[in-house]
Amino acid sequence: MSRRAQIAAAAMAVSLGACGGCEPAQTDNGNFVMIQSPDDEIGGYVQATVAPGMGTVRATIYDGAGQAELGSFVADAPGAALSFYWASGSSQQTRIALRDDGGAPYTYELTSHYTPVVDPYEPNDVMAAAAPMPEGGQMSAYFFAGRENTASDPGAYDDHYRFTAQPGVVSIRLDDVPANVAARLFLFRTDGSEVARVSSGLRGGALAMNAPAMDGAAELIVLVSLWAEAPAPVGAGTELPLSFTQPYRLTVSQSQP
Repeated sequence: MSRRAQIAAAAMAVSLGACGGCEPAQTDNGNFVMIQSPDDEIGGYVQATVAPGMGTVRATIYDGAGQAELGSFVADAPGAALSFYWASGSSQQTRIALRDDGGAPYTYELTSHYTPVVDPYEPNDVMAAAAPMPEGGQMSAYFFAGRENTASDPGAYDDHYRFTAQPGVVSIRLDDVPANVAARLFLFRTDGSEVARVSSGLRGGALAMNAPAMDGAAELIVLVSLWAEAPAPVGAGTELPLSFTQPYRLTVSQSQP
């Protein structure tokens, strides 16, 4: 049986929380477990820790089908604990291989915890699903996408918001951008034609847009988007990417002629 087939078939399902003295299915490539995030229609991230043990633990994270490796991390020293995290869509399955990096048999204790990233404006990844801007023109949301497959799709981070512009100048600001993200702002008409755009390419950089003055009332759509690649969906350690936990702030203001 191939390595990928072993991973897909042999992983032992474990619940979020503590798994003390786990005895997962074992193959030539290590011990495999499968963790499924809750069916919350939101998505979030899982933080996991392998407790200190006898060997030097390595954790390799695979997609739900066990067909693609998403990341691999090893403890700092023999006997040391290992912590890691990954982004997950609702009901997403993730397979993890755990083994001693020195090749010896390994007994471990695994704990895991899921945190939903609550964004009240989702789903708004496409223009047709643009969320209405709240009264007052200011709101907060996240540069976050729960992983649904092996790759991070930059389009999954798009956020669309619609509002009615009155005659006059429309100003849009994006503040509190997480330091691991570079953002772009677009302004569209509802027919998809572009009114304005702005970007800086700077991670964590704020953006300000002054759109052309409106001659009359018009329905417009703001797109908050990534300027470059999507944040890594997996990583080692206990410090999460800021985009997992820090919302950006979007403000739309209008001055009357």
